[in-house]
Amino acid sequence: MGNRIQVQMPSRSARKRLGVTKPHGGAARRGQAMAEFAFILPLAMIVLIVSIQFAILGGAALALNQLAYAGARYAAVNPGFNEAAISSYMKSIASPMIAENGGANIGVTVNPSGAPRSFGTTVQVAVSYNLSSKLFLPNPFLGISFPTNISGVQTTMMNE
Repeated sequence: MGNRIQVQMPSRSARKRLGVTKPHGGAARRGQAMAEFAFILPLAMIVLIVSIQFAILGGAALALNQLAYAGARYAAVNPGFNEAAISSYMKSIASPMIAENGGANIGVTVNPSGAPRSFGTTVQVAVSYNLSSKLFLPNPFLGISFPTNISGVQTTMMNE
């Protein structure tokens, strides 16, 4: 009759050594990885978004404290300026992080507010900021409450 070619399959141990696997083995592993990723992705996105929100709030707090220091220094060096003049100056030099709308969300209080302040006395500048414009997540978000107002006080300056 005709010539027959006989093919012999390698043994299971030989297939393992050669790295030959069943065709559905790799696809099943990829499917499992995709399912695990689908479970983890929403949690990772929530952590990322909340972290970004806190970073924005932290940047605003840092800018506010720097503004309080600059305002106290300006008030100490210029004892003849009243609270309105100091507030106007502070809003003009405020960081773009907190100076939107011409500093409408910034509140400034100078103590003593009257001018002229006498030489050697301390001056205290308190700055408050409404954070509502910086919140892009609902407040509270998944039980996390974000602050809506922050304040900074600088009291170490002596009038010169």
